Amino acid sequence: MNRLEEGCYALLIEGKRLEPVSLERNQVGFCEQCQSDLESLAYHRTESGWLVSARCKEDHLILMRYDLQWNWLGDLELQMAVKDESISSLPREKLEAVFTSAEIRDMLACEQNQPYIRQNLYRARAKYEKFEKLFGIKIKI
Repeated sequence: MNRLEEGCYALLIEGKRLEPVSLERNQVGFCEQCQSDLESLAYHRTESGWLVSARCKEDHLILMRYDLQWNWLGDLELQMAVKDESISSLPREKLEAVFTSAEIRDMLACEQNQPYIRQNLYRARAKYEKFEKLFGIKIKI
């Protein structure tokens, strides 16, 4: 799967990392899934052409392929690469939206190698996927 790094918009494709040539925002087409406008996120140059990552209003991502003369060749699937974040670096409001105060306290304690209640970590780990879906942030402890 092709992945776009959140924030810097580097493209991870076929085991390679391509830095963007441009981060210019342009309307580049229409989303096949929801029919809304596609806006470019980043332009990437390859030996054989161009790759344009784009997103619609509904957050559908697409990777558009063009040759060197900007003739469209087709679309590829694209996902946003999710960053791993430590608990202490996340805003408290986001944590409180999913986790209880006891779970947050013990996740922080575990991260800082302090005593914690294991059961609270088990409960919190069961909610990691929900947190990732809501905020696009993968938690690491």
